[in-house]
Amino acid sequence: MAQHDRSMKLRSRDGHFEMADFELKRVEQGYWMWIECKFDGHNGGHWLAPDPDVADAVCVLYEPHLWADPVVAFAARDRWEAQQERRG
Repeated sequence: MAQHDRSMKLRSRDGHFEMADFELKRVEQGYWMWIECKFDGHNGGHWLAPDPDVADAVCVLYEPHLWADPVVAFAARDRWEAQQERRG
């Protein structure tokens, strides 16, 4: 995986800190965005996808969502981060 396809962010939830890895995975038809969560001993992750219930929002799913291009996928990742910050 190329260096520009991976990044880490430090997040705080309820006074606890976690590192979240974001990985853009190129597949034949487009891209998948993986969000890895390491929180209070939990080590796993989910696939980032458009929220089917809320316009312009994103959610995490167990199945990958196909993003058309990396710019769209990284914009979704940024929206995910903004959503998480608003939730506190």
